[in-house]
Amino acid sequence: MGVSLLIRRSKGVELTEYGQVFLRYVEEQQEKHLDLMHKIQDMHQREHGKLKIGVGEAWWELFVRHGITKYQEAYPHSSLYIEFGNNLSLMQHLIQGDIDLFIGHEIGGLKDLMPVVFRPLFQDQESFFVHRDHPLLNDKMFLESPSEAMSAYPLIRVTPGHSRYSSVLNNAFEYDQTFNQSNETAPVVYEVGSLLASLDLLETTNAIMPYSDKMNGWMEKNGVKCLHTDTSKIGNVGIYHKRQLDNDKAQFLINEILTMTTEI
Repeated sequence: MGVSLLIRRSKGVELTEYGQVFLRYVEEQQEKHLDLMHKIQDMHQREHGKLKIGVGEAWWELFVRHGITKYQEAYPHSSLYIEFGNNLSLMQHLIQGDIDLFIGHEIGGLKDLMPVVFRPLFQDQESFFVHRDHPLLNDKMFLESPSEAMSAYPLIRVTPGHSRYSSVLNNAFEYDQTFNQSNETAPVVYEVGSLLASLDLLETTNAIMPYSDKMNGWMEKNGVKCLHTDTSKIGNVGIYHKRQLDNDKAQFLINEILTMTTEI
């Protein structure tokens, strides 16, 4: 190379600036090699029937886990990859080919040229959950102005969206503005990437956690109370997959989920 990569000193050997540049190059090449090997292994597993899905934690608890049980009964030798996340991150992974499909809320403002299909399952509304001894549960004035009353308490956002995934949207700036404004009314905001961890925070604080009203029964069983449901906030829940779906196993799971969600 014509340059010195190392300097010998009394305490040992150190890298020169050239050596540091070369080390970074070697590390980058190693990462690329490992990434390539991972992709090749993943392609090999898919050829042998590996199914990769994404899902929100609420939908896993309500119905997806039952669909997976049916899938395993039908394909006992098929490998599975299950990723939990919010709809923006899962959409990006779907487009990149990292997953075959995902179950989540319909994404408003999605770029028109995205090669994906949304298959609706049902609609939900936004409920607000608190621990069983929360002060607002016994506040007789609460229903006169729910939003104002709740704004005085910390807010828990479960698996919130992030700007790094907003590239799938027509207007990423507008999404960021809307997300930031929704956080401004709360004195404290906890953004948590796990439903179970969110419930732990809910139990130990007077925070309020917005989540799907379809989880009201599940929350009640887990000692969490529904404080209020905003019937004006309606979302569409469904399945996203690539426009060209040639995977028989993915289609089997989709059909199972379509069948079991007819009464939700």
